[in-house]
Amino acid sequence: MNTYQFFNQNFGKFLTAQTNQPYMDAWRALSSNHLLQSGGQSRLVSGWAIIRPTGATVQTKLAASGIEYDELGRTRFAAFSEELSAWDGTPRMFLLFDKASIPIANLFMTLDLRAVRICTPDNVETFDYTQKASPSAGMIQRNLEKLRAKNAA
Repeated sequence: MNTYQFFNQNFGKFLTAQTNQPYMDAWRALSSNHLLQSGGQSRLVSGWAIIRPTGATVQTKLAASGIEYDELGRTRFAAFSEELSAWDGTPRMFLLFDKASIPIANLFMTLDLRAVRICTPDNVETFDYTQKASPSAGMIQRNLEKLRAKNAA
């Protein structure tokens, strides 16, 4: 299964109609307006999502059935840290939403803790979660490292 198929099967299909073009379906899910539980509409412009083979958890309260909502109010770093700490070896997608939509070119699956991929509108941060963050590590890896140290104490 490719990245777009994984994305759509476990997240996108709950947001937009699916066609035989997985890359376009993923693009529509990431760039379209979606109904919110509050009654309004919005694109995915803030928060985070973790997509698993069993479904997805998001921070934004979308009015879409089939998606789990984070009831704990966790930050993106707390949610990602907990997911990585409880890694079961199955694929994941880690998405950070911001004002701009995540381009489909920035969608990647994480298949191994040695190559974690965090997808954002600007780039994809890739790092080895089994190693300590170096001083030149990206912002996401440094924040996850701080949480790991805090949780270990």
